[in-house]
Amino acid sequence: MQKHPFKSEGVRQELPVGGYIPQSFIDYPGLIAAVIFTVGCNFRCPYCHNPELVDPVRSGGNHQIPFHDVVRLVERNRSCLDAVVVTGGEPAMHESLPESLRTFRKLGLLVKLDTNGSYPDMIDLLLRERLVDCVALDIKAPLQSRRYEEVIGIPCSGAMMKCIERSCSLLLSSGIDVVFRSTLLKGIHASEDVDAMAAVSGNRLVLQRFRPDRTLRPLAAGVFSDGELHALASRFNCVICSFGL
Repeated sequence: MQKHPFKSEGVRQELPVGGYIPQSFIDYPGLIAAVIFTVGCNFRCPYCHNPELVDPVRSGGNHQIPFHDVVRLVERNRSCLDAVVVTGGEPAMHESLPESLRTFRKLGLLVKLDTNGSYPDMIDLLLRERLVDCVALDIKAPLQSRRYEEVIGIPCSGAMMKCIERSCSLLLSSGIDVVFRSTLLKGIHASEDVDAMAAVSGNRLVLQRFRPDRTLRPLAAGVFSDGELHALASRFNCVICSFGL
């Protein structure tokens, strides 16, 4: 299994939670879900709109919510919920994720996971134990090391590309609900990139609009217009979405 950065030998770790929404009507389409934001990410995508989760120290501190407090809030609101969405950051980098999801399973809730796909062993475990009902995987660029490096802000090896390929394959064959998402950056992504990303996703790609108002760091990228997005979606059989899925 991939190394988990927040693993501490001999110490039971709780899922590090940096944010919580009691009820959302958009993060798990068709259902009412509590949304849990985990702290930490192995990527440094400059366009990320949750910088305080990706790099909490740089963003002014690491203000975490104890996981047991989150569970208590979910339990209190259980009668108004269908599901829990665990997003980030990158939830799959935490070895405590499976046990955390088991807690929500015991409450009878559906579970959706948002991930960048770089921890396929974790995804495999969650699928085998039936701990997730829906997974949204963000495809950053065509699965080539150089292209991924342009988007995720860190060096990217061939091994990383194989990890993401494996995650895509696991999800496509899983039988659960799967969404593949790509945030398009004008000046970085071209039409042929959308074609390549759609192919990796089994032609179920959702195009997301870049939100330049709040990012991890400044970047030289623009926003595709509505007309440009619709043209790309029509050409490559994609769906457009401007909010969480």
